[in-house]
Amino acid sequence: MSKKLQRTVKFFLIVIPFALGMIGYTLAGHSFLQAFYWSLHLYGMGQKELPPNVYIEIARWVGPFATAGILVSIFKAARRHVHNIIAKLFSHSVAVYGAADEKKAMLKALGRRGIDMTGDAVNANTFILVGNEDENFEIYRTQLADKKKDVYLKCASLPEQAGKGNLHLFCPEETAARVFWEKNSLYDLAEEKANVLDVVIIGFEKLGREVLLSALHGNIFDLNQKITYHIIGEDNGFTDYYHELDKITDPVVFHSSPVFENLELIAKADRVIVTAQKDQLDLLKNLIHAIPEKQFCVFSAHKDATALITDEFGKTRLICFDWKKEAMDPDNILREETVYHAKRLNMCWSDKPDGSDEEANALWADMDTFNRYSNIYAASYRHTIVRKLGTDKLEDKMEMLSELEHIRWSRYHYLNNWTLGTPANGANKDKPKRIHTCLIPYAELSESMKENDRKNIRYYLKINK
Repeated sequence: MSKKLQRTVKFFLIVIPFALGMIGYTLAGHSFLQAFYWSLHLYGMGQKELPPNVYIEIARWVGPFATAGILVSIFKAARRHVHNIIAKLFSHSVAVYGAADEKKAMLKALGRRGIDMTGDAVNANTFILVGNEDENFEIYRTQLADKKKDVYLKCASLPEQAGKGNLHLFCPEETAARVFWEKNSLYDLAEEKANVLDVVIIGFEKLGREVLLSALHGNIFDLNQKITYHIIGEDNGFTDYYHELDKITDPVVFHSSPVFENLELIAKADRVIVTAQKDQLDLLKNLIHAIPEKQFCVFSAHKDATALITDEFGKTRLICFDWKKEAMDPDNILREETVYHAKRLNMCWSDKPDGSDEEANALWADMDTFNRYSNIYAASYRHTIVRKLGTDKLEDKMEMLSELEHIRWSRYHYLNNWTLGTPANGANKDKPKRIHTCLIPYAELSESMKENDRKNIRYYLKINK
């Protein structure tokens, strides 16, 4: 039910007792003013005598319920107002705008930091807009564009990198894919299988594409790894849009044939991820029946129903990932810790490793979103580097870790369609043409360029001591 319809229904429920009272008292012979007066009394069970007609009989029973509804609304509004006043006192207050059901969960997660934004912009440190896309952009354009506040806007049409200035876009599928790999890392499995894995992704709509992209960005564990991603679904132009995909050493293989024709591949795979949302329960039921011993990671479309599908021993073979819930978790949208470290990494690259947070924020504000997200992906990768070092001495593994970091950096550029090239002006890169001199193997880099990768490694390890 839309907000407008909800308001209309509430209005009529409140007005009905008064309207019925006016009709009833007028029919009973009362003057207009008397009918008006006694109709108001109906909201507090003011009719003591036997009602003279059915209109007043109905109104005197409905009136108290309308009164209760009014009082509850006043109480909720007052409580929300007090909560918002308290939230504004926090330096990290977050205002949330959008549909009531989505806001409710987000405000609960934010706790005292959360502010319920119902109309005009409020005084908050950060804004999250989770309404429909057109509405979100209209709110941003008319109320928030001129504010020096961070705005996170839900948008399925554009990638995160399309944000600008204080505007940060987030796509639920993109957020969910990133969180999935953070919570279901391939690191241990890769170690166990000598870094040679076969991963199957069933379904290649928006969600499947984001799962693959996030995997290629972050699943980098070894210099000689070979993680093959098998996509059961149509290419749909993916390799045309991402035309530098062949530069990435982990292969992506598309299988356009139906799922039931790829059961042997699925059975042998090291991990199977089901992102298909259409007819998902039927698909899972058939997969479990066809491959009795296989476990599946499921981006659950119907979490409760999915959890009911179990094998004959009562042990679930499904790892259910409630992707819609994860995608709308404010912590996963804001990524405050990761962004903080991304800003500090940028300071290291700017040769100001000991600069203040204010300086870091100022430099960050001047960056374009492509470089921002390069740093964000770098900050996210720190956990892999820390695990890879383990208890060994840094000097023994520095070059190996730096090469991994260079591979990660190169992949980010390849997945944004950059290629190897030398700009005409002799610089390292030409952003409009998307060419860079450093898209070469680590061993071929100059010592100064290698040092840039080492800077990142030192920072990763510094913050995890």
